[in-house]
Amino acid sequence: MTEAEKLTRLEKALAYSGPTHTVADVVALINDRRARWWEAGDGMIVTEVHAFPLQKAIHYWLIAGELRDCLSLEERINAWAIGEGCTVATACGRRGWGRVAAPTGWKEWFPNFIKPLTKEGDNV
Repeated sequence: MTEAEKLTRLEKALAYSGPTHTVADVVALINDRRARWWEAGDGMIVTEVHAFPLQKAIHYWLIAGELRDCLSLEERINAWAIGEGCTVATACGRRGWGRVAAPTGWKEWFPNFIKPLTKEGDNV
């Protein structure tokens, strides 16, 4: 995958994950080792480790490309995450990803929602 293809993949994946980061933000997170880039064939995944009070989670944050190639990364990512102390994996993605990933143990946990917060809005 060329650098241009990687940036295009990140742009596409960010369109699904919500308006929280630019491609430059993600690249900076990867360079700072606060996120990790994984790729195989025609698939790529960006992960983050989230530390919660009761457990540590590997979060499959940005997923793009051929789903089967993305799924081929799972064993490597999960082994690394277990070594980092993670006990659970979470992911965000389109529903199609969930259907393809179900045979490896992924299941829909709950829907995600987004709401803009403004001083004038009804934020309660």
